[in-house]
Amino acid sequence: MKRLIMTAAAALAMQCAAATDYLADLAPYQPRQSVSGRIRVWGNPYIPELMQAWQDGFRAIHPGVTFDTNMKGTEAAMAGLYAGIADIVFIGREPYQPELDAFRDWFGYDATGIKITSGSYATQHKTFALMVYVHKDNPLAGLSLKQLDALYGAERRRGAKGAVRTWGDLGLAGAWAKRPVHVYGYDFDTGMAGFFRKTVLKDSHRWNPELKDYRNGRTATGDVINAGTYILQRLAQDPDGIGYANVLFENPGVRSIALRDEELGAEPVPPTQDNAWRRSYPLTRYSTAFVNRVPGRPVDPKVREFMRYILSRDGMAAVVRDAAFLPLNNDAIRAELHNIE
Repeated sequence: MKRLIMTAAAALAMQCAAATDYLADLAPYQPRQSVSGRIRVWGNPYIPELMQAWQDGFRAIHPGVTFDTNMKGTEAAMAGLYAGIADIVFIGREPYQPELDAFRDWFGYDATGIKITSGSYATQHKTFALMVYVHKDNPLAGLSLKQLDALYGAERRRGAKGAVRTWGDLGLAGAWAKRPVHVYGYDFDTGMAGFFRKTVLKDSHRWNPELKDYRNGRTATGDVINAGTYILQRLAQDPDGIGYANVLFENPGVRSIALRDEELGAEPVPPTQDNAWRRSYPLTRYSTAFVNRVPGRPVDPKVREFMRYILSRDGMAAVVRDAAFLPLNNDAIRAELHNIE
């Protein structure tokens, strides 16, 4: 627990120090029209302070707007949207396919998703980035996502010609060449494994059958022990192991490695907070809002203005002050604005 607190405090200090850089290129909110009425909000219960800051800032400009806020949980969010009792839902993880399918089955078209923050770098319950780790004595410098797919998956949708099962398959020579790779990760039903599967395995459900997966545990007092703690503890005991978790759970026996997205032609990128904010590190996550936008019709003006506020310097400044999630950068914001225009 002491290690966790120290790491989280360090991450918060780093984010505060970088706040000016995070916001420097962002445009302030400029309303396109005056709006009023009630906006019904459902979803992620882990952002009450951030949601309040967004709502207070928006109402200072649009005093005729009121909010009906029910942050009951991510699991109930999409149901609120397709049941017609929410105008915007906030999901604190990647949406599950059955949630998206249920909306489409009901309306005949897809819910419109708008990414509103990057995930956190190192904050519990805030959609944290995933880092790939090896034992501290392992000489591997980094991997491509194609190699990671061939290591963790069985279908190899990224195009690898064969499975990766030894360290020699990853380019290590000498005594390492014939040593088997022992693979560790999160339980398949978790959001972390779901994100890893979609991002690295290109949504293949065919995992390496030798993968050892871990569930969350509990302390004697009932507090949750994130499965990443167990993954990296086991990895520290296994020189032939590889696993994914977060910097919150690392220990002196492991070290993170750089990753390269070969489809972007990028160089290997180390998992730093700055690279997560820039989104050059490929295992950085998002938090997302969804709205019900009928194809060919505009978004409800008051909803559109609220989302434009969130996707502005004002909205991202609230993200920085909240100090849990990372704000979106300018490129990401421009891409998301297209979903509500």
